[in-house]
Amino acid sequence: MFFFPTRPISGSKYLLPLLLAVIGLTVLQTLPHLAIPDPFAHAAHRLLEFSGVILGFITFFITWYGTNRRNNLQTTTISLVILCVSILDAAHLLSCLNLAGPVAEGQISGNLLWSAARLIWTLGLLYALILTNGQNHSISGNMLLYATILLVVAIAVNIYISAMIWPQILNLYQILIVCTPYLSIAVQLLLLLLLQQKQPHFRVTHLFSRAVSFAVLTDYCFFLSSQSPDLVTFIGHVCQVAAHYYLLRAMYDITIKKPYEDVSQIKEEMEALADNNAKLYEQSEKQRNMIEDTLAKIGMIITSQLDLQDTYDAIVDIVADMMHARQSSIALLHQDRSTLEVAATYGISSPPEFIPMENSLAEQVLADKTALYIDDVSLDPKIFRPQLVFSEIRSIICAPLINDQQIIGVIEAYSHEKAGFSEHDARLLKALGHYAGAAITAAKLYRETQVRLEEEQYLQQITQISVATIDPDTILTQSLNHLKNALHADIGLGFLYNASNNSMTLKASIGYPCPFPEFNLDQYPQLTSLLRDVKPVKGSIDMLPFMCADCTQNPMQNMLILPLSVDHRILGMLILGRSLPSSASLPYRMSFAELLAQQIALGLEKAHLYNQVKSMALSDGLTGLANRRNFDLFLETELRRAASLRRPLSLIMFDLDKFKNYNDTYGHPVGDKLLTQIGDILRQNVRGIDFPARYGGEEFSVILPECSNAEALAIAEKLRQIVAASQFPDNSGGNTGRITASQGVATYDPLVMTAAPSPEQIIASADKALYQAKQGGRNLVVNAALVG
Repeated sequence: MFFFPTRPISGSKYLLPLLLAVIGLTVLQTLPHLAIPDPFAHAAHRLLEFSGVILGFITFFITWYGTNRRNNLQTTTISLVILCVSILDAAHLLSCLNLAGPVAEGQISGNLLWSAARLIWTLGLLYALILTNGQNHSISGNMLLYATILLVVAIAVNIYISAMIWPQILNLYQILIVCTPYLSIAVQLLLLLLLQQKQPHFRVTHLFSRAVSFAVLTDYCFFLSSQSPDLVTFIGHVCQVAAHYYLLRAMYDITIKKPYEDVSQIKEEMEALADNNAKLYEQSEKQRNMIEDTLAKIGMIITSQLDLQDTYDAIVDIVADMMHARQSSIALLHQDRSTLEVAATYGISSPPEFIPMENSLAEQVLADKTALYIDDVSLDPKIFRPQLVFSEIRSIICAPLINDQQIIGVIEAYSHEKAGFSEHDARLLKALGHYAGAAITAAKLYRETQVRLEEEQYLQQITQISVATIDPDTILTQSLNHLKNALHADIGLGFLYNASNNSMTLKASIGYPCPFPEFNLDQYPQLTSLLRDVKPVKGSIDMLPFMCADCTQNPMQNMLILPLSVDHRILGMLILGRSLPSSASLPYRMSFAELLAQQIALGLEKAHLYNQVKSMALSDGLTGLANRRNFDLFLETELRRAASLRRPLSLIMFDLDKFKNYNDTYGHPVGDKLLTQIGDILRQNVRGIDFPARYGGEEFSVILPECSNAEALAIAEKLRQIVAASQFPDNSGGNTGRITASQGVATYDPLVMTAAPSPEQIIASADKALYQAKQGGRNLVVNAALVG
């Protein structure tokens, strides 16, 4: 239909008011006639009829020239109907004014013209109502207009001429005059009902309904005009003008006001669309700038070789900013891909250590390998989310961290609002996950490279220590310091193993305040078992109770025990610990620790081998005392020192009496045991600064620094008595053997002698005294003259 939804109006029913109006006109018709002067009545009638004609033509021009006639058949039909009615009404007006000629039958033609106009009005509007818009027709608009005008004029002329020529028209006139009002009123009532059923709530429908209603009243008034020609006819003309007026308003709304409002609405929509496009462009520019800024930041992270933790922190900060979230986190897959370890968080005061692989959004993200989000986590209370102190997480978004087609972890952002994330955010976070994965991998590689360089540096330092010294204590002390730094420990303890009594002795200590006694491994079988496995072991203080014996508060929080061994031979052990609770959870690099311990053990083994070779070169293999070469070196050194410091030096030459007879009696193996026992007697019964040596065969010597002649004689006499009183092994497995020793003593005293003797001179002097003791009956101590 041609009506449009301009403004809804509560549509009132027209039938009841129309019925009341008809009743009122009927009642008015029964009242006494109101006398109206003829000139005034005719003038009023003609003026009203002329007004209706003018309104009709105005309506036609507005409708005809304001409508797209090819696409709107309804308005085109209405415009032609109005044109026809207006022409017939004009002809009727002319016939009533007797302007067409002096014909007596003008009233007949006027009534016929009126009837034709009413029928065209009624049937034309009904036909227009049932037409459908949108159907194109090929007839030219001008041709249609001219044809209509020609047809209507022909009808009017035919009516006028027929009324004058054929008197028989009177019968048809009477029938037409009677039937026209009934037919017109009936059709217009049907039209009114159809209007109310189609679109009863729009303004144009009401205007058409009013026009039809007044047209019905017009027809009824003219039906009653024969009985009350003046007043009822006047009312009929007024209703006809009202019908034309409302029809003009309806067609004005359709052809002028509606297009204008449509254009205004389109203009408003275009302006709104332009504003929306401007906003969308601004948003897209912001998003593009944000993406470019984010990519630039990530590129800077990748190329700037940041610390790994700095990379984590930068990424969670970027994610929180991009997603407009208050919290975010990064979790990385463990090497066995069984757990997600939280590496960094943003805005979470108490971050979790892990994101569970079950009942979490990360689980689904790892399975689908794409970004996902949850609009309202309260709908699924089991879903994992970090616990906050002052707020609650309502929505989560998660994307995988991908590097080289492999998922290395996930990145999550959290919002306090429902539906805090969108599909656009998911796509953006998924793209960010690729860049962040590459950045994390690059930072890891950089960190691993740094770690490898540090390990090589520490390994080189420990190797240099092993090369630079052959002292086990020095190797252990200096290596322990580097080992502590390499493994980020606070406390370090170094022990050397003593195979003779299966004990450990503390040789180096860093950061441990308590005293540490020597302990026997036999008392600690668990520790012994760990040392034999020669593998680094994380231990607790309960494994080493001797560390707590003299320490009221042990500072170690966690401990690493490093056995020092070569070919499963224990050389010692190292203990590392941390004192700060914050650092207690830091993992030890076990493989690197084992490598450093092996290098330290190799250094100790080299030192032991060197000292062993040196000892074999400068000591007697049987007695363990210094050999002749070592004796000569020490004596020469001590003589120079005694002369320089002007301190006394004594020498004892010691020889077993009749040792050949002992060998002949008990055999050489027993004789070797005797010599070993004599070596022990010399070691155990001289001072700590004295230097006992095996001079050759059964002859021994003792160099006595800082020793006067009298003190040397006392020591020699003590040795003579101990040897004479001792029991030595025999060939039966017992200790029944006896032997004595003769000794010669020589002393250099700078206070008496002006010049120091040579080694040969003091040896010759002591040896001469020994010869005198042999000559004097053996088992004697003889003092030589002062040498100088």
